[in-house]
Amino acid sequence: MRMRYTMMALAVGVALVFSGCDASTDPMDDDGTASASLSFVVGDNSSLARSMGAHVAVTSAKMLLRTIQFHSTDDSDSLDFMSAATVIVLDLSGALNTIGPIEIPAGEYDKVSFRLHKPDSSDSGVDADFYESDSGNDRYSVVVSGTVGDTTFTFKSRRTANQRLEFDPPLVITDTTGTVNVTLSVDVNSWFVDTNSGVDLDPTNEDDGNEIDNAIKDSFRGFLDNDKSGN
Repeated sequence: MRMRYTMMALAVGVALVFSGCDASTDPMDDDGTASASLSFVVGDNSSLARSMGAHVAVTSAKMLLRTIQFHSTDDSDSLDFMSAATVIVLDLSGALNTIGPIEIPAGEYDKVSFRLHKPDSSDSGVDADFYESDSGNDRYSVVVSGTVGDTTFTFKSRRTANQRLEFDPPLVITDTTGTVNVTLSVDVNSWFVDTNSGVDLDPTNEDDGNEIDNAIKDSFRGFLDNDKSGN
């Protein structure tokens, strides 16, 4: 059984908090740049794990991103990390999905931005789950599949959302910086549990659509993760 909902913009409600900003001290390239990557991981929240078992079993979750940028502290410049449409498939076992690396110039960066975006008609090779026809109503930015009891569901979002996440304190790239990695953790366990009451949410019930959107909105956090441990 397929249910489609329009998801609210995923305005991430938490800042990326970096405890210290010291990156690894491998030798930096002679051209004054360091190597930066961006990782995605499914977060672990054992108190909500029941939503992935007895209530909802998620079998796949993926997002379409584009125009990923790092922004300098004075907003005078931005660095294009990834411009083309990029499908992020979350590994439900907890392994990281990493994009990059790219070369990032020395400086201070206090924000990363990206767009959760429906594919354009000009995008080629995009997963067919995101693109069913040329109609805007048949193109999607987030696709989640799974089961509720014996019922199969697919939750699809048509929303394009501009995301801007702040680094506090700023990410500092110096002449001793070798590599950096920023990880975005997504708590999929919480997607089908009301964030306020803890009540189960049903992805096959349109009445629960708004609360599911809120739970997805609140499920992201980010952190400096140079060793790519995912936590």
